[in-house]
Amino acid sequence: MIQSIRVKIGGKEYTLRGEDEQKIRSCAAEVDSQFQALQGKLQDQSTATLAVISALNLAEKNYDSNLQTTTDATFIAAELDKMSTFLEQCWKKEK
Repeated sequence: MIQSIRVKIGGKEYTLRGEDEQKIRSCAAEVDSQFQALQGKLQDQSTATLAVISALNLAEKNYDSNLQTTTDATFIAAELDKMSTFLEQCWKKEK
């Protein structure tokens, strides 16, 4: 069921809508954390600039995570192929 959830990001309150309140709150907290960290380092930047840099930082984190997932899946597939080949060879030897 879709519900309205109030969150605070960068000191401003937003009403978001979604089905998974925990997920929305967790994502909002991550965005707020990124925004607050940048705000402390880049005090002379506008809210819009901080928001864009926060979004880019989170997008980069997501990109890296997706790349790591792909790399891991490729490695696991290759290892499974090696194991399968090894087991087939062992099975043929026993016949």
